[in-house]
Amino acid sequence: MSQGLSVLNIGGHPKDVIMYAGGTMAKHVERGDKVCMLIPYTGVSHHEAAINALREGQEANIDDLIIERKTELNAAANELGVEDVRFLGYDDEITIEDKDIVSDIADIIQEIRPRIIVTHWPDDTVPAHALATRMTLLALDAASGFRRGKKSTPFGGDVGPEATQIFFHTQYGRTNLLETFN
Repeated sequence: MSQGLSVLNIGGHPKDVIMYAGGTMAKHVERGDKVCMLIPYTGVSHHEAAINALREGQEANIDDLIIERKTELNAAANELGVEDVRFLGYDDEITIEDKDIVSDIADIIQEIRPRIIVTHWPDDTVPAHALATRMTLLALDAASGFRRGKKSTPFGGDVGPEATQIFFHTQYGRTNLLETFN
């Protein structure tokens, strides 16, 4: 029996890995593949309670909202059979590629050695989605060692941009609460 694939599902916000690719991840789990869900941002800026508090001139309890998002995602991932869920916990307001986030994603890529990466379309209408993908692509290069001029990769030469398949999911139209209010 062959060993299953390693699949990395990266979403900009906690809901994204379920909403855009949850069914696909459930299928991978069912066939015996190892699935990791990775979320760089907290997703709090898209939380209805945070938006309502902002509209009312109040402050939301950000720590509680982050815990709520993590709890929701872990419960949803559990329903799909995904046991490896990782939060980087970065602020949703990051608007340019961040070397610390790229490095964190690269470390996870080196650890789990994905053969498949599923993430947002690089030109997604939600800036955090597109940014998460751009940082993922940079992280894949960094993890493979090509930017450091190495001839072999940390993966033993068998995984890198040339061997990892990247699949993008797209969402037509608006994709979050903030966009629908405009």
